[in-house]
Amino acid sequence: MTTDTAMHIILLDLGREMRGGQLQVFYLARALHRSDEFSVVVACPAGAPLAREAAAAGIAVLPLPGRRSWSPRALLALRREARGHAAVVLHTHDARAASLGALCKGTWGGSVPLVHTRRVSYPLGRALSRRKYLAADAVAAVSAETGGVLAAAGLDPARITVIHSGIDPSRYYPRRERGDGRFVFGMVGALTPQKGHAVLIEALSVLQAREAGDAAGEATGGAWNGAPLPPWEVRVVGEGPLFGILLDRADELGVSPRLAFLGRQDSRRILPDCDALLVPSVHGEGSSGVIKEAWVTGLPVICSGLASNLELVRDGENGLVAPPGDATALADAMRRVATDLALRARLVRGGAVSVAHYTDTRMAEAYMALYRRLR
Repeated sequence: MTTDTAMHIILLDLGREMRGGQLQVFYLARALHRSDEFSVVVACPAGAPLAREAAAAGIAVLPLPGRRSWSPRALLALRREARGHAAVVLHTHDARAASLGALCKGTWGGSVPLVHTRRVSYPLGRALSRRKYLAADAVAAVSAETGGVLAAAGLDPARITVIHSGIDPSRYYPRRERGDGRFVFGMVGALTPQKGHAVLIEALSVLQAREAGDAAGEATGGAWNGAPLPPWEVRVVGEGPLFGILLDRADELGVSPRLAFLGRQDSRRILPDCDALLVPSVHGEGSSGVIKEAWVTGLPVICSGLASNLELVRDGENGLVAPPGDATALADAMRRVATDLALRARLVRGGAVSVAHYTDTRMAEAYMALYRRLR
């Protein structure tokens, strides 16, 4: 229960889907709602999944009016919300919300501290994009790489705080033993260029070709000179504009029978039936949520060596790392994991230790500490 002296946090997110960023907003709102030190309201488009999720948990919701969600009516609604409390922080969580937050800051003056969270490591583009971040009193970057991008764009490093995204371990299910003799790789991510699906399909071609070489060269030790691969397949969760292009490429390389596109699914339901997670992203990662989901599920992780991924994964300890865009290295890592039970066990143990540092509770505590500094 909060008091009249509690600092009031307005969490502003203009997304109309329940993706990873919105889940982070919900986790933070839930922690603030349970706190005696803070009060919270989730400001988001009327009818958005985040609004429903927050309301179901008893968290106050400010439905923003208008189709565009940052109309003059939305600006007025936020101003009324801020005026009702003695100490307020406006905290934005997506790019459009950051624009609206900067507009609020310019309209309200310095009376309400403004915090932005930046979840991706893409360079800031236009001057307008930079200005909205420069307007903030503090910017939370979800990785050190993202923080470096912000600093390179001209933000004062003293205003940048690295706060990795967190997960709620209680929401996830442990890996299940299927008992079918197959090895199932999973990948979770929108079918967009930065996620590296094209690299994965090339890697499947390499893996399949070398498997055929093993079979043809058994007398001389095989192409890899290692344990034979079990029957294997890859399940891809996600939807996006590259679906048809990826299907065509898989057909062209002859790996379609190994590959199942499952569309948009709840990763919590899919990962327990996988044996390893693939994260072959080629750019733009922030603080990968699916790596943490794999750790808590009990899966070994194979990821690309992007800077943000390397903040989470230590090669050979809690995952395997392949250079970004290197299909052959990715295929080699897949084979190692599929054929080496001791390696899988070591990576799973390392992941179980690592995920304790990236929980929703730790993430919320870090944000609360940031709010206190803005008093």
